Amino acid sequence: MWYTSLPVVRHYRLLSQGFTLLALVLAATSLMGLDTRLASLPANQTTLALALIVAIGQWRWTRQGVLTSALVSWPLCLCLVALLFGACAPEDWLPVERQSGLFSRLVTPATLLDWRPPLVELLVLTLLTLGVLARTRSSLGVPLLHMSCFLLLLLDQTPLHHWLPSAALPHDHSLIVTAILGLLLAGQWVGVVSGWRPTRDSLRRGLWPSTLLVVTTLVLWQYLEIQADNALQHLGRREGRAMEERLASEFNDVLHSLQQLQVFLAQSPVPLDSERGKQLTEPLEHHFPYLTALHLEGLQSTGSGSRSGFQSEPSPATARRTDSRPPRVVLEPRLAADASPAELAIALWLPLTHPEGHPLGRPFGHLAATLSLPAMTADMYQPGPAGAGTLQVRLAHDGHLIQEWPMRGHPSPWAVSLPLKAIPLDALSEGAATSATRYLPLELTLRPDTRLLERLRSRLPAVTLVLGLLFSQFLYLTLFSQHQMASQHRAIARSNGDLRREVRTRHRLQQQLSWLADHDELTGLPNRRHLQATAQAWRERLPLSVILVDIDHFKHINDCLGHAEGDRVLKAVARLAQETLGDNGLLGRYGGEEFLVILPEGRQADACAVAERLRRAIRQAPLAHHDGTPLTISLGVACQDHSPLDLTRLIQQADQALYLAKHQGRDRVVPFDNTADTVDSAPPAGTPSFSA
Repeated sequence: MWYTSLPVVRHYRLLSQGFTLLALVLAATSLMGLDTRLASLPANQTTLALALIVAIGQWRWTRQGVLTSALVSWPLCLCLVALLFGACAPEDWLPVERQSGLFSRLVTPATLLDWRPPLVELLVLTLLTLGVLARTRSSLGVPLLHMSCFLLLLLDQTPLHHWLPSAALPHDHSLIVTAILGLLLAGQWVGVVSGWRPTRDSLRRGLWPSTLLVVTTLVLWQYLEIQADNALQHLGRREGRAMEERLASEFNDVLHSLQQLQVFLAQSPVPLDSERGKQLTEPLEHHFPYLTALHLEGLQSTGSGSRSGFQSEPSPATARRTDSRPPRVVLEPRLAADASPAELAIALWLPLTHPEGHPLGRPFGHLAATLSLPAMTADMYQPGPAGAGTLQVRLAHDGHLIQEWPMRGHPSPWAVSLPLKAIPLDALSEGAATSATRYLPLELTLRPDTRLLERLRSRLPAVTLVLGLLFSQFLYLTLFSQHQMASQHRAIARSNGDLRREVRTRHRLQQQLSWLADHDELTGLPNRRHLQATAQAWRERLPLSVILVDIDHFKHINDCLGHAEGDRVLKAVARLAQETLGDNGLLGRYGGEEFLVILPEGRQADACAVAERLRRAIRQAPLAHHDGTPLTISLGVACQDHSPLDLTRLIQQADQALYLAKHQGRDRVVPFDNTADTVDSAPPAGTPSFSA
């Protein structure tokens, strides 16, 4: 095109090469480990490797290496489309295990989910690759590809991205990757923007509606991601509540068993000794292995040697506790100063009170138990089967880690945290919790690995995003093609109109030329050529008569009145003769002031009558010579009633008759006498010859 040789376009090309080369160098250095944190993540390594291949193909394209660029870009495009299909395919169509199984043959021990780039980066890489393959053709949707890449990269850097970590699975938000993709987009756009000038009207017609559809698709995609994230949050909370119920059930079993022992000790009439206490506590210690200590304060001591112990006289602190506190369940978490977080324990005090009517009705002691919270929560979570994905479960109290179940796969960026209300710190009113009930502050954090999150998350947002971008591309191509075809149709219609006008003009000119070839320009009557052609066409309509008409003394009119007056007289005679003759024959100008009349199927007598009418019409017309005398004509008539027709001889005979009419005094009709011997085969001297 003419504009490709402009200096500004050459500057565009150099700028495009600069952006592409910068992206290529940045991707190569990041992939080689200059940014170790970025390159250590498998998904980022894949993104950098794919971006490096795109940069190589785009660099070859900027250097006019179309074949090399296609050889690099086509396999990459197929690979990216396969990865997109794996990210969008439902679990029933393409299970995660099957994808990971196919990928495990290439890279081990990581899975495909660990190496697959995030959806946004995968889409941007695909669009950039398609842009390289489409080159400068706006008719293939390159402007919309660039606009979609820009909007996706812009959305990838907004705060909304951090609200939806499940949408970026697995994703470590990196400005390096975004900068590389942005440089590739800038280099590609600068390199092709000059090629859109010839189609800018069609480009505008198709770009804005399709861009609006892209924006609508992105908004809908974010809405569906919010819904999917809420669904994942609901699943996480449901799993957390199930663990909370298991922990609460376990604690209630311990508490119920201790309460039964409390009631038995308070109502037992038999004094409790060490052997009796050991028999009562051993089943509890065996059934609840996390029961680290169980003793009765205020009763007879049995010494040490068991986790249970008994005190005959209450200590001052115990006496104060039992005297000052009402008979209720008291739960107090206790953490030793030199203990690790895993040794967090819960101390329970259950007061022992004599039954009503007993002489000693006041509390006489209490039952004390210590529970190991890590041991009690050890069976709170049961991991699923291998290959289905695992959860990382963390249980903490006031920032101290109590229990953790590690995952086997790569951790995902998505997690859910919720407080557990499993262990009440107050006695429950009538066995039921109220809004004022205090609970032991425990926090449960659930974080699935990438495989489990891939199984649980909905494919609808990804499918909506991909299909929306695809439909917007179709919309752009449709609107662009329609506008292009409409422009072409208008151009063709204009060309057809010009062509039709040219044809009509040429037809009129041809008609004029044809008319001029067969007619006299002054009088509008047929000329000799037309007369001869008509006579030949009527050669079967015998007898055929001709009348040769000559204006008397016409030379005097030209000499005295001028040629303009002579032309006026010729036109007037032609008009009057045509009106008088009507449809009886053909009147034409023979030459100069002579006219010829051809009468088919007319005998000589009929021709003489017609000639007489012509003579009288001219005689009676308001036409005069220069001296005022009326204008007259002389006429010679000839007829041929046998074939073949000899038109030349017939006209010669009429010319001889006309010569006789002039010789006899003019203003008369003289027929040719076929029997007379005065007519020679040649016309008189000075008679013009007949030619077409």
